[in-house]
Amino acid sequence: MDKNEFWNLIQEAYKEADWATDKQMEILIDRLSKYTQEEILKFGKIYEIYAKESYKKKLWAAAYVMNGGCSDDCFDYFRGWLISRGEEPYLNALLDPDFLADLDIPYDDEYFENEQMLSVPLLAFNKNIGSDDLDTYYERIREFELESDEIFDIIDTISFGEDIDENWDENNLESVVPNLYKLYW
Repeated sequence: MDKNEFWNLIQEAYKEADWATDKQMEILIDRLSKYTQEEILKFGKIYEIYAKESYKKKLWAAAYVMNGGCSDDCFDYFRGWLISRGEEPYLNALLDPDFLADLDIPYDDEYFENEQMLSVPLLAFNKNIGSDDLDTYYERIREFELESDEIFDIIDTISFGEDIDENWDENNLESVVPNLYKLYW
């Protein structure tokens, strides 16, 4: 499991599910569960890196506009949604979150959230070992580490827009993410 396999699994499941998020998660969990436990743990660690690296203020502004407001939990689920859309949308959104206004979203979701994406490695791991015990996965993932070169390989592919950590409030959302503001606010 590496970053390329991570993104391939997500994109293939998304296409096979005909862009339906719930179906995508079922396919992704099923496919990932067939990998070794170590590979599933790697998938989990890779997800953690991408989620952490996307914790940016301007991306939160995009989530806020697209969802009509966005709490801390909502922002976690929004980043799960963004990662579940694939590598290109993820990387482009970190360069300019307003890019999401141009994203072809082939279905009409009320919210741009994917809470289940956060649990994909856990559910796949448990399916792999044939158990519903949450403790086993969490014990293993806490102990599991990616190699330094694997971490740098992931982080090196991410570029951020200059103003990605720009402060915002409801009064300046239109100037922070103007295209999203026109579409969703």
